Amino acid sequence: MATWLSGEGIEIGALHHPLAVPARAKVTYVDRLSEPGLREHYPELADETFAPVEVVGSAEDLSAFNDGCLDFVIANHLLEHLEYPVRGLLEFQRVLRPGGIVYMALPDMRLTFDRDREPTSVEHLLEEHRDGAIVNRRAHYLDWSTHVEGKRGADAEAHAVQLMERGYSIHFHAWRADSFLDFFVAARREFGLDFQLVGYAVPERPEDNEFIHLLAKPDCVKVRLRPEPEPVHQDPSRPPESPPAQQPPRPSLRALLASSPLGPPVRLAKRGLRLLRAPAHH
Repeated sequence: MATWLSGEGIEIGALHHPLAVPARAKVTYVDRLSEPGLREHYPELADETFAPVEVVGSAEDLSAFNDGCLDFVIANHLLEHLEYPVRGLLEFQRVLRPGGIVYMALPDMRLTFDRDREPTSVEHLLEEHRDGAIVNRRAHYLDWSTHVEGKRGADAEAHAVQLMERGYSIHFHAWRADSFLDFFVAARREFGLDFQLVGYAVPERPEDNEFIHLLAKPDCVKVRLRPEPEPVHQDPSRPPESPPAQQPPRPSLRALLASSPLGPPVRLAKRGLRLLRAPAHH
């Protein structure tokens, strides 16, 4: 699905899993912390190679980028980390040119450590966007502490406070593929979000744990169609490959039968049939 991406764009929060993109796509990496800050925040990723952070910013505040200056935004496993996902989607809309693409993968809560949580309701998301999410912040951290990290009672409370003080990036929200679509439709209706859904994929294999949405910012001049995949270019350092040897023509079924042990009896049977069908001479 990354074949939709071309031109100049950004990937937000790539960490150690940047999306592989076609050669025609130039990516600038954006994150809320510099690489040293990210390594301090995620000590569990000490041995991983991070995408190079070129712009420090968040999905909810892409003020480093002008209106309509980008061809694509990649936001993989990101929206669930935002207290204000509607704000993030509106920022994506602002920085994209007409026809620009959002490539967005989200974890399916049933297939991740979010499986024991309740799906985030549409009403909750809309209410937080209107009235602010701060009032629910402690409840979000406590839900994470209890249902993801398995803490109980006072331990859960204390751990939630520690995470909140660190500003640790938890999943504030949890979705299934269908419940996210419900949220997306409601956000379009309520807050002027203007995207068209041009691509959609759900988990198909046992190892899949995400669903993918491709959103296009409308272009009143032309319809946004899926680009053709790029041709595979051979490495110039390698000698050219020889064309495949031409295969001899396959023998016909008649020839195979004639050369098999069944050939003589079949020929005899065919001769008998011709004699039976021949008109009688008087």
